[in-house]
Amino acid sequence: MQRRILGKTQEELSIIGLDLEKLLVSEYNYEIKRFLEKFILGGVNFFEISPTLEPKDEATIFPINLHRDKLFIAGKSFSKSSDEIQLDIKELLAKFNLQYLDLIQIVANTQEDIHRILGPEGALEGFFAAKNLGLVKYIGFSTNKESIALQLLESYDFDSITFPIDWMNWYTGYGRKVISKAKEKGTGVISKQNLIKKITKINAEKGISDLLYIPSESYEEVKTTIRFSLTKPITSILCSSHINLLEWLIKAADEFTPLDIQEEENLRKSCEDLGKVFNPKNI
Repeated sequence: MQRRILGKTQEELSIIGLDLEKLLVSEYNYEIKRFLEKFILGGVNFFEISPTLEPKDEATIFPINLHRDKLFIAGKSFSKSSDEIQLDIKELLAKFNLQYLDLIQIVANTQEDIHRILGPEGALEGFFAAKNLGLVKYIGFSTNKESIALQLLESYDFDSITFPIDWMNWYTGYGRKVISKAKEKGTGVISKQNLIKKITKINAEKGISDLLYIPSESYEEVKTTIRFSLTKPITSILCSSHINLLEWLIKAADEFTPLDIQEEENLRKSCEDLGKVFNPKNI
């Protein structure tokens, strides 16, 4: 599987990463272990873990421990204070039998989040303390909000940002500024992707669009999603998905080729009507 450099870190990440949240809720431990091994042996080296995860037993995390020196492990935290984020980091390390995290990603979606993260005794201070202890190497943030992303990118030289870059949002004007600012700052971009598709009922008269989110239903849908995001200047797609879509995900990544001009134009045209009524800032 292809790899790309994460911003200014010089770390090489596989073009597909796996958010373990949905995978580890499977009731079948052998299935979890099998997919983790398949991903790692297939070239995936990027995984994200969260304090909310509860590994069922050692077997579910054995592949990660076995191949740790070849992997890039990111932790996700919803905490905003120094003390809380340090506790989250230590909890993640204990749960997954790890000595350190390569990256900690702070989730932020409000103005209050920004103030708490950057302010006195905020999460940023907690990161520095954890880094001094050798518990984490890099810091990034995750958000769904373009305005929040731009403010955080302007406020501090983060190593990475995780943000949804998909074709429906892109062609309705959402995400371009984030990509541009991240490139300017040398910040690595990770695209958040749930392998879902948006079905919309457009009511042009009322100027609204009712969106329905359902899982991708075919390999071609997954492939288009993956190809679009990877055609943009991002490092990796961090996928949170159910086990039944992971086979398609691996195949799509292995077969990746950039979209050509005509394919991009076809996607853009499919968003023209949606763009008249859909306000991506509301997602």
